[in-house]
Amino acid sequence: MLQFKTLPIDEIMLMVYPRLFSVHNLAETWTDKNTIPPRLPLTAEKLTRQGAFLLQTHEQFIIWVGRHVSEIFVNSVYNTKSYNDLPEARVGLEHHDNAISDLLLDLISLLSKVRDVPTTVVSVREDSRSGSMFLQHLVEDRSDGQISYYEFLQKIQQQVG
Repeated sequence: MLQFKTLPIDEIMLMVYPRLFSVHNLAETWTDKNTIPPRLPLTAEKLTRQGAFLLQTHEQFIIWVGRHVSEIFVNSVYNTKSYNDLPEARVGLEHHDNAISDLLLDLISLLSKVRDVPTTVVSVREDSRSGSMFLQHLVEDRSDGQISYYEFLQKIQQQVG
């Protein structure tokens, strides 16, 4: 609770509603490198097994790697041959001399610059036990016995208005 009183509003927003980006197709979706690319809604519905997604929280970046992501992406970003060669969870992201790695690191750098706070990059595989560290931030999804974020906002709006 103390963080809500002391952190800047941008940090609080990332605590409550992190940013989600598709990174397996950055070359097609991120045309202006001076602006932040389009965000995705925080729902599992937007995740695909053929993709990789970057989540920016107030504490870290988490890259979720889908089971059927292209070998080109895995090789370019992680310098491994296939998805199966990736560890379940990996801290850090090294630069590799290729366009995909450059784009991903440029995006992380841009997002970090906006916040001016150093952050950790953690990569998790879709099928790993560590995947919950990513999935727990998908606040627009319903949880057992709970309403979604969107439904919560509607309920607040009804009570206020």
